[in-house]
Amino acid sequence: MTFLIGIMSFANFVFYPLVVGFIIALVIEQIFRAQDKAPEVLKSMAIRKYLWRQAWIFNIIWFVGYIILMFTLRGQQTPMPDMIWEG
Repeated sequence: MTFLIGIMSFANFVFYPLVVGFIIALVIEQIFRAQDKAPEVLKSMAIRKYLWRQAWIFNIIWFVGYIILMFTLRGQQTPMPDMIWEG
């Protein structure tokens, strides 16, 4: 379980910089498109697609880890104490 939480933490840590990089690459690509620079558009488009794919992969890894944790911790729930009768 510790290993799974570690993987999920890493996926969470990597996801946000990938999204920020994707947005920056998208803005740069649109700037190059406005200037009509074909080689730079292709390079920035390739970087944007790479960051998009990586963000999705790490997002899916996080969700799979979360689902596995929910199924494994499902049977280990502790019952709520009966606090009404404990004065």
